[in-house]
Amino acid sequence: MYAIAERIDVAHADNPRLTAWPAEQRERFDDWGRLHGGGRDFSGRSLDRVEALIREHITSVAELFLHEHSPLVQNACWYVGEVHNRTRGTGWRKAPDSADGHPWSERPYVIVPFVRLDEYRDPEGIEYEARSQHPPQQLPHPPRGGLLGRPVLAAGRRGRLRARHRRRRAGRRKGVTP
Repeated sequence: MYAIAERIDVAHADNPRLTAWPAEQRERFDDWGRLHGGGRDFSGRSLDRVEALIREHITSVAELFLHEHSPLVQNACWYVGEVHNRTRGTGWRKAPDSADGHPWSERPYVIVPFVRLDEYRDPEGIEYEARSQHPPQQLPHPPRGGLLGRPVLAAGRRGRLRARHRRRRAGRRKGVTP
């Protein structure tokens, strides 16, 4: 299994379909910044401004997918990925071949390189089991705090403690001790 996963990661890391997309977005970035306001310094703090910009123009998940290939959305996606790459040590990946009917084969994505997977420590402390099991298009509405908001990422130990505290408090109101 290890060899297969490594081979997939290498194939998705270095192929013409992948290198074209980030290069195109990088070229558009300065114009995109001038058109939609600057202040994007590839820091985590700048993601709130990108989210606000997208919410200004896109009001639903259906609309997001409708405008998925627009310069606004493509450059915003590239920017969010670049912030993650620069602050978390991830890298761009994209399937070298298009898989019929599989939407994710058409989209670039960001992931920790397979050869460094054991080195990666998730700063938010999100355990694998606590990660969302739903693709974005299945969300009925944006999660509390927004698509990029902090509450979505707070599922680690602190998030579990908060959830346990809320359950206990709710149980006390009903007269039940957990």
